Amino acid sequence: MTAESVTIVIGSAGRRLYLIDWFRAAFETLGLNGRIIVVENDPSSAAASYGDETRLLPRYSDPGYGDAILRLVDEVEPRLFLSANDYELMQLHVNTGIADSLRDRGVFVPGVSAAWQVGCADKLRMAQMLEGVDVPTPKTVMGSDLDSLLADAGESDEFVVKHRFGSRSSGLAVVARGEIDEAVANSAKSVPPRADRTDPRDDVIVQPRMPGSEYGVDIVSSLLDPGPLTGVFARRKLRMRAGETDKAVTVDPGPFREASGKIARSAGLSGLIDVDMFLDDQGQASVIDINPRFGGGYPFVHLAGADVPLYYTGQIFGIPVDEGWNRYEPGIVSAKYQETRVTARGSREGNDSSTSVEHT
Repeated sequence: MTAESVTIVIGSAGRRLYLIDWFRAAFETLGLNGRIIVVENDPSSAAASYGDETRLLPRYSDPGYGDAILRLVDEVEPRLFLSANDYELMQLHVNTGIADSLRDRGVFVPGVSAAWQVGCADKLRMAQMLEGVDVPTPKTVMGSDLDSLLADAGESDEFVVKHRFGSRSSGLAVVARGEIDEAVANSAKSVPPRADRTDPRDDVIVQPRMPGSEYGVDIVSSLLDPGPLTGVFARRKLRMRAGETDKAVTVDPGPFREASGKIARSAGLSGLIDVDMFLDDQGQASVIDINPRFGGGYPFVHLAGADVPLYYTGQIFGIPVDEGWNRYEPGIVSAKYQETRVTARGSREGNDSSTSVEHT
């Protein structure tokens, strides 16, 4: 293989340094002289200095974000632009149309259609879209509309309360029937402001807690031919931390294939999305959340044998990849652990007594 230099861009990787490592491993496997440019707005984030090159760009909400992204792409000519941030994905796919501009430039941008991207960001709308394509999902209502939920909840005595537009389990509480009103009120206190909202409870959703165990499922479609299913990877969640899977065991993906196929086709999926599902005692899978990106659960299946970075890299650079990329071993238990790395030197932040501390 020639040592042709190729480039990909990874945005908002945050703590997910493993993604950078696994794309580097894919370059090595395929004999590519690959360059990974990490895009961040915080120069001292864990990922900012971990790539082969770092570019500091405005925050996704900044008016100059779109132009900065396009200038970067025109300069470095990457074949893949990958983001691991839910809010940046909304900016790319919905608010600005930047994703389409990147694709017009020959850049692969994994994800779902704009309509499904909106649905993934709005948990009420997502439930309605899932029902529309015959994918089981719990009845979902706004916190201001509890009567309709309780009338249909049957024997359910546990309910899930969380932010409608949240990420990483924000505003989450699991409560008994008699505690729902208080939980909604508490969750509503922390919802972000929204211009067209009159009642903060409208930005809180409530669902019956689904029976069975919770699983994380990665659904994968081709970057070249969006829609058809090419991979399903599943793990049972054993422990959570800060809204992300902390320990899990890989399982047979069979029970999740039907729902996964319906979602992939309906969403026009290209690449990988992370889906939270429950599996009941009868083997019925129900979807409770969709994250249209690499989620925090992907490492558990990668360590068991799956290799989506290799699949992506082979597709975007036209190199055949063995079908083994989408196979993994069930029964592998993995757990996350903490590392720390220096991300800046000579910073004045540590000498400022007024510096706030973020607890995560």
